[in-house]
Amino acid sequence: MLVDKDKPFYSVVQVAEILGISSDRLRTYDEQGLVSPTRRKKDNKRLYSELDIEWLKDLRSVIAKNRMNIYSFRIVLKFLNSLPKKELEDIAKQQKDADIWEIFLRMKNNPNFKKLNK
Repeated sequence: MLVDKDKPFYSVVQVAEILGISSDRLRTYDEQGLVSPTRRKKDNKRLYSELDIEWLKDLRSVIAKNRMNIYSFRIVLKFLNSLPKKELEDIAKQQKDADIWEIFLRMKNNPNFKKLNK
């Protein structure tokens, strides 16, 4: 059975548990525009997809590994937005710390990246 990774399914509480963060922290990411969960029409609750969770895991990884705040992370997003995908792939292959560049590449390929950089 194939799973649609873009289908919103998970609640705030479920995603917070998966990520090991508080629900309030997750809501802050939404309010700060770092993730765009789907809103259920009947009750306006946030629902997250597998791709949203992957995005948030990468976001948390970049912030934690580099001791960044949200403002610094926004600068990284602007940098990634200005960098062509091919150039980012080349950098990821050449760098000693390729893991961070691989995360950046995953983030750039995630639909959340496009949503945040409209």
